[in-house]
Amino acid sequence: MGTLNAVRSGSLLTLTLDNPGKANALDFDILRELERQIEAVELDAGVRVVLLRGTPGGTFSSGADVRQWAPLKPHQFARDWIDYGNRIFDRFERLRCPTVAAVEGVCFGGGLELALCADLRVAASGAVFRFPEVGIGAIPGWQGGPRLARLAGRGRALEAVLTMCALDAQRASDWGVVNAVWQPERFEDALASLLRRLACVSPHAAALAKEAVLWGAEPGEFHAAAGAEIKGSADAAIGLHAFLTKSKPVF
Repeated sequence: MGTLNAVRSGSLLTLTLDNPGKANALDFDILRELERQIEAVELDAGVRVVLLRGTPGGTFSSGADVRQWAPLKPHQFARDWIDYGNRIFDRFERLRCPTVAAVEGVCFGGGLELALCADLRVAASGAVFRFPEVGIGAIPGWQGGPRLARLAGRGRALEAVLTMCALDAQRASDWGVVNAVWQPERFEDALASLLRRLACVSPHAAALAKEAVLWGAEPGEFHAAAGAEIKGSADAAIGLHAFLTKSKPVF
């Protein structure tokens, strides 16, 4: 039985995958707790940044827990595992605040699919990414293929899924899968610096900017409406005053 440990520190919420006997494999308990934490963030404007990580200095996640989904009948598997997981992952991707997945070791299968839902991914130099599903007669069912294609391109996504190739941290960076690669000895400091930067921006503007990048169906119309919305907000007043007075805005 796995769990997802949640720790709040100011405006930062850290969610840590914890299933040590199974290399942090994602199971029903972790999915349910992730859903609960997402619901809490949706209701709490005080959360400015969400950090998702595995064991500090170790495994992110070995993937989905095969022993949980293997006994399911096809219709149960589709409903209770695939559809349920996708609803949760979609909600995580759509959180209004910035999200970061910190990967230091193995990040395979369903674990990689979850990491791909974050806005940013950072990796330690020893991180390894892989989709092994087709080798056991399965697919990345939590939309890992399409999400990877949006980052790395269709050809590379198909290469990763169909050949099950392992991507080291540098190759993942070259493909655009991760935003930064840090050596283990500076990983925590670099991660903390990134999180501080994300926590300082306008939360209202961040939410609209994120929506514009990910879901703005009609870009012209969306940007006009979003621009009007943010221009009339308290955050805009704070930011413009800080710019004109050459001071640091505090949102």
